[in-house]
Amino acid sequence: MKILATINWLIVGLIAVSLTQQGLLALSQSEVEEIAKQTTVKIIRIDGHNPGTGAIVQKQKYIFKGQEGYLYTVLTNCHVFLNSTFCDQENKLTPEPMPNSTGYRVETSDRQQYISEISSVRIHPNADLAIFKFFSTIEYEIVRIGNAEQLSGSSKVYVFGWAVPSKTSRDRRARFLGPGNILGIDRKAAGGYQIVHKLELVQGMSGGSLLHENGCLVGINGRVDIDPNTQIKEFLSVPINLYASWQNIQVVADCRATPLPDNNLFKTLRSLLEQGNWQRAEAETKKLMLRGTDQTYFNGNIINNLSCSNLKIINRLWVQYSSGRFGFSVQGEIWRGVKNDYKQFEERVGWRRGYEGPLTNPPNYSLEAKKGHLPSYKLLAASDFGTFLNRLEKCDALSFTDSGIIENIISSESEP
Repeated sequence: MKILATINWLIVGLIAVSLTQQGLLALSQSEVEEIAKQTTVKIIRIDGHNPGTGAIVQKQKYIFKGQEGYLYTVLTNCHVFLNSTFCDQENKLTPEPMPNSTGYRVETSDRQQYISEISSVRIHPNADLAIFKFFSTIEYEIVRIGNAEQLSGSSKVYVFGWAVPSKTSRDRRARFLGPGNILGIDRKAAGGYQIVHKLELVQGMSGGSLLHENGCLVGINGRVDIDPNTQIKEFLSVPINLYASWQNIQVVADCRATPLPDNNLFKTLRSLLEQGNWQRAEAETKKLMLRGTDQTYFNGNIINNLSCSNLKIINRLWVQYSSGRFGFSVQGEIWRGVKNDYKQFEERVGWRRGYEGPLTNPPNYSLEAKKGHLPSYKLLAASDFGTFLNRLEKCDALSFTDSGIIENIISSESEP
């Protein structure tokens, strides 16, 4: 009887562990959306045809024309560049003539645009996939490559891409949909379009990400089909394993660390803010922002290359632990309110005793300080403040975000 009881408890324990692991693998919808935004690029054809989307899947340190930076590999659909009929062929040997070398640009998450050499485009021999490269001195996130072989009808997935402008919009719109279920797998589908789901794809989203709920890239979206029996639209994706085997890339099962890199990096800042140690938190903020440089102060070049994802986390932490009193987004709101007048801004946030008065010294490191007072003027020079806010705006970091995301990211035990 004791042995049986022990076995029963062991089974219960194993079930509990299994459920816990499954729960850890699933990210919130906001976290998956953040991954999609940070790791996706907009593909812009100068001739206006076949606009597309792409996922940043690899990066390597690279020196281009004397500049140190990163060479990024983007995965998208072949038909973004070439004829769909050609892209569905198997054993493709010679692609039809490519557009000229300045025929398209890519736009990253911070709205920076880069011209890519068309000669860098490579076409998958048996699927509607293509890769190309672009260079930047700015470091961007890459998406982790999941295992589409593990998908089933119970798998939850999301889609992301840049839709063409609607009648009322002036620019392409980011579309993030899900979660939804996988409807089926057809391993003999033309163009490699094996994955079937019902998350709506529209023009411009070709080459966009199909993300598992754990944050991994499991497919590349690219086609709409009609079920011959029901006459209902179905949406198709190419499984990521076709790319992984083509490029000899390792797939990943657990993407819990994906939402933002260096999860442990922000734990000190979180702890200081949680304690209300605003002065040390300000110093830690500066340290985090200058991380990866050999500088102890900011200049225009450093500011324009600050990591968007890091800035967003730092801002969210300040906003969360000050209950909305402090943080970059709070200061940005005030900055816009005074129409970019720095002197008025200083007065509004309490950095001056009066319009012409001296800078407050020292800053008021308490919750009694005026709204937007912290991080204080000691973080960066007045002459750099406008440049800094412009960088935040380009990174889409001047908005209040659900602080629940932070709890999940910072508390993760994943190594940086």
